[in-house]
Amino acid sequence: MHAIRRTTARTALAAAIATVMLTAGCGQKIDGDKKTGQVGGKGADIGAAAKSEKQVDYWSTWGESEPQAKIFKARATAFTKATGIAVNIKYLGRSGNKVLPQAITSGNGPDLFDGGSDHIAADEAQHLTQSVDGVLKLPVPGESGKSVSDVLPANVLKSAQDKDGRLIVVPHTLISTAIWYDAARTPGIAKNKPKTWSDFLALLDREKAAGRTPIAQDGLVNSYNVYWFYWLMMRHGGPGSLVGLSTDAKSWDSPAVLKAAKDVARLAKGGYFQSGYMGTKYPAAQNDWAQGKGALNINGTWLAAETKPQAPADAAPDSFSFPTVPGGHDSVEIGSLGWELSAKAKHPNAAKLFLSYLVQKAVSEQISRTALNIPARQDTPAPVALKSAQAAMVSAKETNTTYDGATANSAWWNNVLLPLDDKLLGGKISPSAFVAEGRKKTADALANG
Repeated sequence: MHAIRRTTARTALAAAIATVMLTAGCGQKIDGDKKTGQVGGKGADIGAAAKSEKQVDYWSTWGESEPQAKIFKARATAFTKATGIAVNIKYLGRSGNKVLPQAITSGNGPDLFDGGSDHIAADEAQHLTQSVDGVLKLPVPGESGKSVSDVLPANVLKSAQDKDGRLIVVPHTLISTAIWYDAARTPGIAKNKPKTWSDFLALLDREKAAGRTPIAQDGLVNSYNVYWFYWLMMRHGGPGSLVGLSTDAKSWDSPAVLKAAKDVARLAKGGYFQSGYMGTKYPAAQNDWAQGKGALNINGTWLAAETKPQAPADAAPDSFSFPTVPGGHDSVEIGSLGWELSAKAKHPNAAKLFLSYLVQKAVSEQISRTALNIPARQDTPAPVALKSAQAAMVSAKETNTTYDGATANSAWWNNVLLPLDDKLLGGKISPSAFVAEGRKKTADALANG
């Protein structure tokens, strides 16, 4: 699975979490609204609504042996000890995404389930989830005076909202896309990270002239190939410009589309990828990058952890943001992984209370130290390899969601954009033909949709 949910799923670090010591908050105070039974606010004992529900049903799409699953299980144990509310965890693994929709729709699903920002539109379209805005008011157990909204930065909360500004995901991990290098193998990049597209092309030319492969690309993964066009659209057109291509065929006539396509074609014609890159099967290219056989790899923030077993002992993976273009945008991608509340939750108040325990700093620290991911909380430093990405996300003045939210229209994404993009990156189609075909195929898809 080559989507953002991959994170550190295949790392060898699961065994490192033999013991997760998490402190439980006791004697938590929250409000219980006697009229609605909803939990929120401060100042009263644990709400009768949450206590009376007695349990939380949580279905997880993490593997039971993965670090994240162990972290959350330890928190569930602490929650039960502090509140007396049981947490029933069912481990579905990655295939759970196929089971959840039918279970929730039928009323036989969980209260909480693992989700992420890339699933929000699709989950809402299927009526699987509900707003968790009320969780923001809850105090974080053991952290005096802090509510959930106090510990999650504005940019993070924005990434977890739907188009109407309702919070749908309570995030624990941040994800983004960056261009990766190894400071131990390419110290020159570390000293002078390219900031503009022209700087980036100059770097590629230097690497090529030195006889090295500038970019390692797993070309059989179309969702990785499209990173280049996606990011160039974010630079030339800004947030909303890529998803706009899926909703209006005339959007393909925007000058930004042709500019982005020309830049992608330049990469293809420049000889910057390894020989036979479009036929390279994952994870060959990213492993080659980890072993120093390619200077750069465009990938998600999970890359350093995922390639750690293949990397030299002295590897120093780091990344830089996608370069800017003249007169363009400097948006930063912020995606989030977290928990969603089922639209038909049987124990909604207990589930919301459990969420306030899941955002505790002790959990956030384990996301960083053990899962080697970027924690959603700003007050918890990311692993060394992800500090640059974390800083960019927290300080960003302009942000966009993963793939600009364009994956919400899955038919268009899979049947129109990805195949066309593969032809563009593979040098099989000209930029102008790419635009023309994109316009026509989008119009046909919309007419038949």
